[in-house]
Amino acid sequence: MPPRRIEVRLPRVARNFLRTKAGRRAKCLVRQLHRYMEDEQLTFGQLQPAHVRQLLAQLLDRPLASSTRAVYRCQLLRYFDYLHIHGRIAFDPLRLRINPPLPQHTEQLLPPIAKRFLQTLQPTRKPATVSGYRCSLYKLYGWLDGCGVTMSEINRGMVTDFLQQLSNEGLQAQTRIGIIVQIRSFFRWYHEQAGLPQEPERLIRPSDLPKRPSYLPRPLPPDSDRELQRRLQESDGLYQQGLLLMRRTGLRIGELVSLDYDCLRSEPSGRRFLKVPLGKLANERLVPLDRQTVELIERMQSTGSTSRRWLLQTTRGKRTNPNRYRDALREAGGGLPTDGPLTPHRLRHSFATSLLSAGMSLVAVMQLLGHRDYRMTLRYAAITQETVTREYFKALTKIEDRYQPIGTAKLDPRKDMGPGKLLSDLARWIQKHVGHELGRKSAARALVKRIERLRADVQRLIQHDQEPHG
Repeated sequence: MPPRRIEVRLPRVARNFLRTKAGRRAKCLVRQLHRYMEDEQLTFGQLQPAHVRQLLAQLLDRPLASSTRAVYRCQLLRYFDYLHIHGRIAFDPLRLRINPPLPQHTEQLLPPIAKRFLQTLQPTRKPATVSGYRCSLYKLYGWLDGCGVTMSEINRGMVTDFLQQLSNEGLQAQTRIGIIVQIRSFFRWYHEQAGLPQEPERLIRPSDLPKRPSYLPRPLPPDSDRELQRRLQESDGLYQQGLLLMRRTGLRIGELVSLDYDCLRSEPSGRRFLKVPLGKLANERLVPLDRQTVELIERMQSTGSTSRRWLLQTTRGKRTNPNRYRDALREAGGGLPTDGPLTPHRLRHSFATSLLSAGMSLVAVMQLLGHRDYRMTLRYAAITQETVTREYFKALTKIEDRYQPIGTAKLDPRKDMGPGKLLSDLARWIQKHVGHELGRKSAARALVKRIERLRADVQRLIQHDQEPHG
């Protein structure tokens, strides 16, 4: 149900907006805005982003569907765009949007000193990293503008309020950590270049970083994993073959779409490898291939033009769209129990988990996945419950064998446990230590023989005691 209609005298600019196509859909919301301005005795020139956020919170603080809330927000923001174009409000409505605007827009909204800071990052940071800093600074300066504060006036209390605002926006802990770390770097640079009034370490403290959540890995259940691979194997579709290659090599989806046509490598011994291009961490690697995976790649190479650039590309010669792989995976995995959403990245989790469960070392799996830190690999790969159970009981058996008291030892001559094993261990210890320490090898050998005879007598007694008596 739309907001209730409120009778209020509208200014000419509002009436002109309501005559537009976008305005006809937002009549009630526009009236809500001007009623709010009348109650607060605000003019267009006095209107600030903080007032608008307060109004949006009042309008949307009702049991509405998420799609309806998004429509209301969008309709009202279009009115602010109209006001900004006609010079009635001073702030840019881009600052009111939930998602960050495009990089070219954020660049225009930042002051010159922030632009200088971003320029210093460009020679050493990747474009995606610079874009992340740009969005973080955009959030910071948008908040400062809304509060009417400049960088020269910022203090610890204001920074605390800003961090609280990030939490109130519902941002995940990982996202907030990235924003806080990037803004702290900006504060340090600002302090060196322009003399920030307060020490950066006092403005942002280590305790301000939220605790990073520890997520469980998400490999596919073994049965679902095998069935999914069977379905992908039976399909001749381009995207299904790419997904199967992801599962058998642990590729990221970005690396998959960037695979060169000539991606196979060989060594003199005849082993074949997959050359993975530069990916997320800007490093290349070679992944060893089994016979079935080599045949899969050769089949993919035989389809289409042999002079193409990429292994997987569209009929127009373009790289494939990652979203198509997601759609193909959902279709292929229909009806399978997957314990959560089925995404291409879970194939990489399953690849790492299966190798670790088979006994492969963590360092080797780390190299296959292209990680630079073993802690990254631990987040991707899980030890299966079967492996944990097997290793646990194996360790318990060793502990029991080592620390079991002599009087309670289970006498089983077939496993050579109990007194027999103790005597054998004693004989080996004498052979290794006593004879050399005392210089009496002949006496040590004689003692070992006596122990062996005693061990044989004990074993005969145990066997006789365990034989059934008629």
